[in-house]
Amino acid sequence: MDHIEEVLVSLRRVIRATDLHSKHLAKTTGLTAPQILLLQTIRNKGEVSIGELAHDMSLSQATVTTILDRLEKREFVY
Repeated sequence: MDHIEEVLVSLRRVIRATDLHSKHLAKTTGLTAPQILLLQTIRNKGEVSIGELAHDMSLSQATVTTILDRLEKREFVY
């Protein structure tokens, strides 16, 4: 197996492990990994703008807004 194939296999393993962990989180907490990360970021930073959250999480503002809307409906944020 050449170097590129080894890298691709390693990436596939990381992606698979991440997917399994995300499914476990969703099953045990009822939250997605991005929702948990967003809640942790809010907890750590305190009151912060959507733009700052988006920047800190490397997501678009639209994505952060969508996640926040879902968390607000479930009364995790106000």
